[in-house]
Amino acid sequence: MALVTTDPQVGLPRARAAFHRYIGSVLGLTLCGATLQDHRGEALHPTAYRLRCRDPHSASDHGLGESMPLTTLQRVPDDPVGETLTALLDLTIPENAKVPLFSADWTTGDGAAAGSWEHTPDTSGDFTFSYPLPPTDQRPDPHTYLVSLLDIVLDEADLLTAEGTVVNASGILTESGHFPLAVRPLARPHPLAERIENARATIRRQPLFSVSQTEPTIPVLARHWSLLAPLLRLSKNGEPTRPEGFRLRRTSDWVVPSHGHPSEVYEHLARVCNVACSFCYLFGNPDTLAIARAKKSIARDELDTRMAYYRPGQRRALFSAQWELNEFLVDPRLPEVMRTLRQTTDRPFFFTTNGNPLTPRIVEQLAQVKPVHFVVSTNTVDEPLRQEVMKERPGRTWTALHCLQELRKHEIPFGVSLVATPDFPLADLTRTIETVSELDPNFIRVNEPGFTRDHPSPMDFDTDVLWGSVIEWAQSMRDRTHVPVIAIPSAYEENFFYDDPLAARVIGTVPGSPAASCGLRPGDVIRAVGYLRPTTRSEVVSALMLMKGKVTLRVQRSGQRLDLTLDTGLPPRYPYTGPYIGKYLVPHGVVTAPSLSSGDARGIARQIEEAGARQSWLVTSSLMLPAARAFIERSVTDHADGIDFVVATNDYLGGNIRVMDMCTVGDIHAALVRHQHRTGRTPDLILVPATGFNAHGRDLVGRHWGDLERAWKLPVRLLGHTTQFVF
Repeated sequence: MALVTTDPQVGLPRARAAFHRYIGSVLGLTLCGATLQDHRGEALHPTAYRLRCRDPHSASDHGLGESMPLTTLQRVPDDPVGETLTALLDLTIPENAKVPLFSADWTTGDGAAAGSWEHTPDTSGDFTFSYPLPPTDQRPDPHTYLVSLLDIVLDEADLLTAEGTVVNASGILTESGHFPLAVRPLARPHPLAERIENARATIRRQPLFSVSQTEPTIPVLARHWSLLAPLLRLSKNGEPTRPEGFRLRRTSDWVVPSHGHPSEVYEHLARVCNVACSFCYLFGNPDTLAIARAKKSIARDELDTRMAYYRPGQRRALFSAQWELNEFLVDPRLPEVMRTLRQTTDRPFFFTTNGNPLTPRIVEQLAQVKPVHFVVSTNTVDEPLRQEVMKERPGRTWTALHCLQELRKHEIPFGVSLVATPDFPLADLTRTIETVSELDPNFIRVNEPGFTRDHPSPMDFDTDVLWGSVIEWAQSMRDRTHVPVIAIPSAYEENFFYDDPLAARVIGTVPGSPAASCGLRPGDVIRAVGYLRPTTRSEVVSALMLMKGKVTLRVQRSGQRLDLTLDTGLPPRYPYTGPYIGKYLVPHGVVTAPSLSSGDARGIARQIEEAGARQSWLVTSSLMLPAARAFIERSVTDHADGIDFVVATNDYLGGNIRVMDMCTVGDIHAALVRHQHRTGRTPDLILVPATGFNAHGRDLVGRHWGDLERAWKLPVRLLGHTTQFVF
């Protein structure tokens, strides 16, 4: 059967329109005849709501954050349970043993109301997205049911005043009394990030934690069903029954705005892996991580459905489910998927692979759908060592170590990835770099070894000693190869090995690029790009992207000032194919580490001024603290005296994880508490970088960053345009 392809003539509803109908109805019911109160007991008067996101100012790109009018009912309906059930049934169909209840009769637990529903069976042929009901510790009676439901929907909705300010309610006053609206303890994960087994082992449903981070509207519906189920007495054909799960009623309701990249389809091919590297970070992931682990590849009908709703021209696609990204190329459907996707988009495909599926035949097939970019995790050219550490069969190792020649033969650009774990001594990594450099990769990235608290393999090394020795070795290797050697995380080298952590220091140049022809060397610091005088690496990248023709680069090298001529008009030669290599930006082939930007400075200053804050706390990591200090002193001078730095640690993951991107809301909260206890002060404003949160504003466990403001009851602002670090 051929893959289903996009039919651009088929119309789709407005993104999340059905969910907006649902949540508008539920909020109208729950707030009818009730008064919201803040933590001081003062009445709140919301007039609108919005679906929670990372940055409301740029949320239109994701179909989130748009202010929607809030309409409350004039009187409490006689059957509020039935009203919310009607809203829920517009989006979902309950299931018993994965058999949909297309029709059923119901009464409430006390027999006070009765009704029935009936659905038309779906004939679209779409994949059935089905989910289990999660356990719940909420056991409401019909009088507290609406309050408990409000707790659930406020996990995905912010209430707003007429001026657009977020309303953070601490309680609700109804005819039945006053009820608190509690924030789930921030140290605990989102309730649906936990592994929830299906009611029956033989029933295969999608796991809820796969969408608790990427489409949290679906977990709201799941939690509503769990809350509602004890209040219902269902019968089918006169026989008692109960819902064990639910399915999405119309697939088209879940097509959402997207970035339009084909990875929205093909990333679902990477659910399994064919090696078991002893150093793989996935083995140490906590069970409460909001990313699904797959035992099987994506089902054919799900892949067909995702393909059918992929609209790159309209930048729309089916909602995303978050699975652990493993080996893309092991799925035999890959060539077929690539050919089909190439008919709809000309954007480059980008894969990270261990290399062993890249047989000459597969490489030839992928060459037919170029542009394609690769990062190949080679790790070592010592075949027995690779087999031992990566638990790989000999034949696959041979393919992995010869695929680079095949990629070069077909002029498919690639980077090489190495992990500097003690399993691969530096002498072995040196031989590997010398060998692969002859094949002209775009870059060689060397990953500092990282592990979580629960990693099953012994990681008994001193992180600073090992990381430092790897940096010194990588710096020496840059003089021995024409290929950029990038140590990751790059912030470690930039912040702890140089006096100026923001300087526009060059790591290297991509072979075949204009930058490689102009004489730039590793370690050069760019002081001027033409008539522009950038002061950070981020500004240098922006300046280089603007330049056309011949441009003078003023660089500092070993204490001397030099002028080099960069001819941006030179035709690119393999392996350089342009400024974008997968997710990496290398303008004209210049490779630098990411850094904070002037846009970040403006964002910090604006948030402080809008809040009128005299004392602000800026959350950062130990890895970025030197750069953050230098950046604030240099670029946010008017407010520098009023900023305290709060260093968050990755307590959730544990081990030696240091990057801010992997901190959870609970980690940030714990750091703020420690800082408050240490200083005895409370700030006027808390500033949190956006890098660890997705478009929905969710962290690794599905918690929204806005929960910090609800818990601290003071302004918390996300620095929504914070530079995203990719190296």
